[in-house]
Amino acid sequence: MLQVLDNPGISVEIEGAQDIGVRTFHIQVKHRSAPYALSRIAPAVRQMMHQFSADHGARFALYCHFPDRTPGQTKRITREDLETALGEIAHKYKDDIKDWFIKSFEVVFAPDFTSQFSIVLDRLKKILRARNEAEALCWHAVIHGHLRDVILKRPLGDRKVTLHDLRDLVNQARAAVFEASYAQVCGHEKYLKLLREQYKSTTAHVPPRERLFIVECDEQVHPLDLVDIVVCLRGRYFAGESPPPYVTFRGSIDLVRIKHALWQARQHFHDGFDYGGAEFSAQSLISPPLPGHGVKLLDFGLLTQMIGQVKIHEVHDFYLADPMENPFVDARARHVMVESPSDLCEVLKGRG
Repeated sequence: MLQVLDNPGISVEIEGAQDIGVRTFHIQVKHRSAPYALSRIAPAVRQMMHQFSADHGARFALYCHFPDRTPGQTKRITREDLETALGEIAHKYKDDIKDWFIKSFEVVFAPDFTSQFSIVLDRLKKILRARNEAEALCWHAVIHGHLRDVILKRPLGDRKVTLHDLRDLVNQARAAVFEASYAQVCGHEKYLKLLREQYKSTTAHVPPRERLFIVECDEQVHPLDLVDIVVCLRGRYFAGESPPPYVTFRGSIDLVRIKHALWQARQHFHDGFDYGGAEFSAQSLISPPLPGHGVKLLDFGLLTQMIGQVKIHEVHDFYLADPMENPFVDARARHVMVESPSDLCEVLKGRG
C-alpha cells in the first residue's frame, strides 16, 4: 500500500517477479523476529539474482525488519556475502554479473508491522482524505480486500495497481455506504428520487458513448420486469448518434425465457447469434448484420469475450447485494444499489 500511495501515476505490480515491482525496481518484503543474519536473507538474494541474470537493467531492494537493526538503515552486501548467499549455485553466474548485481541491490531495514500500519493509516488520511482513523481503518480493509483479489484472480503479469485505482475503489465504497445508509434512513422512495436526480439528463442530447448495463437478478424477478428494463434503456440511450446500449443480466435467471418474453412483446434485439444453433460472435454483436433494433442483449457468461473487442465508455452496475468489479478497466463505472431490478426503470424514467 505504501508503494502505491507514494508513487502517484505509476503502476505498481504485486506478487509478480518479486513481491513488489515499480517500473524496473523490484522489492521483496520480509519480517523476522530473530536477529539479522546473512543466512536469513539468502533465499531472497538467490531469487533476485536469478531475475537479475535475465534482466541486467533491474534494481532490487530487500525491505525487511529485524529487531536488532535500526529502521531506515541500509546495507550493501559484499562480493563475499553474495558468494555465501548463493552457495552451491554461485558458479552458475559470471563474476561480472555478480559485481553488477551487488551495485543494483540493497537491504533496507524497515519498521515493524505495527509501526508501518500507523504510517499507512496516516497516508490514507492525507492522500485518500480519510477524515479520521476509523475511516482510514475502513479504507484499509477495502483496499486490502482488493489487493487480495488482484493477487488471487488476475494472472501473473497483470497484477498491477495504481493510486488512481485506489481512489476509485474508495469513492465506490463511500458511495455504497452512503447509498445503503440513505435508503435505510430516508426510505426507498426518497432513495430512488435521489438516484433519479443523479441520472437526470440536463439536455435532450444523448452523448454518443458505448454503454454497458449490468443488472443483478434474483429468483423473484419477473421476465416482464426485464422486458420493461430493455424497453426503458432503448428509449433512453438509443437516440441520435448514440449507439444501442449493451444489456446483460447476472444472477438466477433463464436468459432463454427472457428472450422469449422479449419476442412475445415484439421487442427485437441483437444477441451475437446470427441464427438458431450458431455460435456466439462478438463481432456480430458489435456490428450487427441487421442494424436498427436499438439494444444489444449479452449473455453474462459471454461478457469476458467482449473485453478487448469493443471500447466501452460507461459501465452501469445495478446490484442487489454485491457490486461487480468493472470488467472494462478504462470505462467509467457507476455502481448503484437497488432493491429489485425494476427499480432501474424508476431511476431512468423520463429525461427531465
